[in-house]
Amino acid sequence: MPTHLMWALVFLVGVLSASPVFAADFSGQFDGIGAAVGMKLTLEEVDGRVVGRFSSGRGDPFSLNGRRTGEAAQGSVVRTGQQFFFHLELRPLGVQFLLIPRTPDGGPDISGGTDYSFVQHGLQVPQPSAYRAAPPRGIQVDVVDFIDAFREWQPADMARIYGSLDSRYKELLQLFDHAAAEVLWRVCATNPPNGAFPSAELERLLERQNTSCAPYLSAVASVRDAGLMSEFLRKANFQLELIRETVKCDRGQSPETKCADVGAMSGPLMLRWRRASDIMSLLVGDVSPVEGVGPEPATQVPAASVALNEQPRVQVEPVSDLSSVPRPRSRPGTRSVSSEEAVLPQLPVPRERPGARLGH
Repeated sequence: MPTHLMWALVFLVGVLSASPVFAADFSGQFDGIGAAVGMKLTLEEVDGRVVGRFSSGRGDPFSLNGRRTGEAAQGSVVRTGQQFFFHLELRPLGVQFLLIPRTPDGGPDISGGTDYSFVQHGLQVPQPSAYRAAPPRGIQVDVVDFIDAFREWQPADMARIYGSLDSRYKELLQLFDHAAAEVLWRVCATNPPNGAFPSAELERLLERQNTSCAPYLSAVASVRDAGLMSEFLRKANFQLELIRETVKCDRGQSPETKCADVGAMSGPLMLRWRRASDIMSLLVGDVSPVEGVGPEPATQVPAASVALNEQPRVQVEPVSDLSSVPRPRSRPGTRSVSSEEAVLPQLPVPRERPGARLGH
């Protein structure tokens, strides 16, 4: 039997059959990512039947009608003057949608299908009005340039470039909890592992945070729904500015007095490091942090002051060798700052740099 006829037979058998019991439901609203940015899917599953609407972002939406078979759903997508087939598969953060044109005789043209990725509504990264072109593969990006521009790149480009940063700068970013939480959010929004962010990089990022992408993105969505994303980004901005200045100080590009101030503010923040899921849970007042991994009990946080020219001893997963990571400096003769004095809202918040845009 010719290959295209075999695929057509498999597809049509799937459309005409259904399984009565399924582990998860296709129902929901989904937003396109990657090549599908601007597209939307609205699905409802009832007794194995899957119906809904597919908006391509151009022209009227399509009506979607099909049936579920195992962990997939298949059927037809129709609007005036156009007819397609579709094949849907569940993914941890959404669905994979294959749009299949019809052959001249009305069958599915599997080889001509186009694959699109969708995530549950509310989990995607907010989009600026227009993404900036990111440096292509093979171009080494400096961490300062990354901090200045990462919110304006496509999420997949941002994840790719973060993964290619010098390891000591990735470690520095991870020492600041809100900055690390934003990096994790934007990486997870690309539905990794993928070509931009491979499994090894993802495992390193998630292991330290003791979470996985699906529950973390749900926690981020709760913060957004509560209208608290600007508060999170305000704190992330402050930490990113400290990281930026720490790197400049390490390179001898800032005056000693400014570097001492940066060190005085950075040390307490690193001492009070929290996992990304806990940051989101605390923002919405959830006393049961995501995945049951809460901030370390107060008895585990050193009660004594921390010398600001030393690496804070934070009760989190061990990281790789930090001997080469740039560290904030302390001003000679200044006193140590206790954890009680290190509450972030008491610290001055730097103004936005001209032309900078928040990603919300």
